Amino acid sequence: MGTDSPSVPVTIADALPNLRTGRLARGDDLSNNRPAKHLIDERRAYSREHASAIMRGRLSGQPDERHRALSRRISGARAVAQELWELVAHRPVWRVLHSIRMEPLADSGLRPPTDSLQRPTTGSLQRPSPAWTQRTDAVELDQLVIGPSGVYTIQSVYRPAHDITADTALYAAARTQQILDRATRVPVTVQPLIVFVRTDQPRVEGPRDGVEVLTADELVPWLESRQPMLTERELEIVHLAARDHRTWAA
Repeated sequence: MGTDSPSVPVTIADALPNLRTGRLARGDDLSNNRPAKHLIDERRAYSREHASAIMRGRLSGQPDERHRALSRRISGARAVAQELWELVAHRPVWRVLHSIRMEPLADSGLRPPTDSLQRPTTGSLQRPSPAWTQRTDAVELDQLVIGPSGVYTIQSVYRPAHDITADTALYAAARTQQILDRATRVPVTVQPLIVFVRTDQPRVEGPRDGVEVLTADELVPWLESRQPMLTERELEIVHLAARDHRTWAA
């Protein structure tokens, strides 16, 4: 990657044979998603279903734990989005998509190819553990970042009240890579990031297996320090696929 080669499609139509390459309808274009959309929708639905319990919690000074956890996650996703907006404002070649829902694997035993998870500049992601490769539930990305140095999935964490592990970040990155590999013919490596907000000492329990752990203040400088991996054409192809919601539906 980084230079044009015969392995990379000559045209966008070649790279995206199953997707529209023209103007996307507004409902199909994930670039219209606002930060934390998936979490806001979940909190709204939870509030409707548990309105009485939430109100009782507020009056008693014992807030509903689920509602509070969703609010904290929304704050985290919004804070990370603010950092990424600064990146895009100064370097428009970077692309950011918010609130992407990935459907579950059709085969619960499917394992992401280990070889496709190698990233020479940051070490390699080890063989995934069954704890996350066997998951069949949908997962929602807080952010997907696409830039000259590659593709990054972001799990934001706002002042954690419990232990954080790398399992969700690893699964999200491996699933993202499977989907983008299937949707395009561009060789791309997806790097999982866990970004802590309002936390001076981020901590991840257990093995990280190649997951990069950062604070919100460190995120943009870290991204800008990565070595270029994609050509402009490769970047554009990946972005076109990623912004079409149908890419993530199967």
